[in-house]
Amino acid sequence: MTDDDFPPPIFLAPGASPEAQALLDRWNEQWPGMQPWRWAPRQERPDDWIRFHTLANGRQEFRHARDARTARRRVVRVVESVEQVTGLPVAILIVPDDSWHGGVRKRVRSVIPDLEPWASTAPDLDGCSDSEAAEFLADWEPPTHTFRSGPVSDDEIRSLVELVHRSDIDFLLFPDDLSWAISMYDGGVDVVMRNQDEAYRLVTWLWPWLPHRGWPSTPPWTRHPTQRELHRGVGMRYVRRRLRYRD
Repeated sequence: MTDDDFPPPIFLAPGASPEAQALLDRWNEQWPGMQPWRWAPRQERPDDWIRFHTLANGRQEFRHARDARTARRRVVRVVESVEQVTGLPVAILIVPDDSWHGGVRKRVRSVIPDLEPWASTAPDLDGCSDSEAAEFLADWEPPTHTFRSGPVSDDEIRSLVELVHRSDIDFLLFPDDLSWAISMYDGGVDVVMRNQDEAYRLVTWLWPWLPHRGWPSTPPWTRHPTQRELHRGVGMRYVRRRLRYRD
């Protein structure tokens, strides 16, 4: 097989609108070759990655209603802070459609009813022989990522936070020029900002929510652990476990 037989990393989805094509053109300028999954921006630009915890002690699951309120409040605060620091409001929401099923799809559509098709992504066939790749592509159905342009309200963000924790949906937020990215997982928010001065301002505003030094998979921006964290060993057990496996 030649390179022409393989789809590009990201390409326009069937039925996509001219607005979707314009978004893909901007995407290929700002994030060439990157696929629109929530982990991709931090992997693409690890030096520009900032992580904020949305639950105390780096926890990932809601234990009670107060945890849910805390996560919603922190995510909204992070998004608002990025908008204030950069002067660029959220204008693009991207959500993959391929993993939705049943009730999850209905819940997403109840929160963001006006999503439209945007782009599809190619499979990772590294290490496959030509025959294996050809066999896979013969039956392959490209995953579709949907988008919506325009403002994303605080209430919509709060609802998306719930969906991330309850159903592990994947979504990305961008300004219109795609110059920064915000994504979320259960227990945290990832921000990727190329302007280091703006990143520094954001970190000084929200530093208590940064992971402390020694936390696993630590991004470039961290804080000193508190005495309570040192006393309780919060996050340290993971570090000890990693060191033990490494030895």
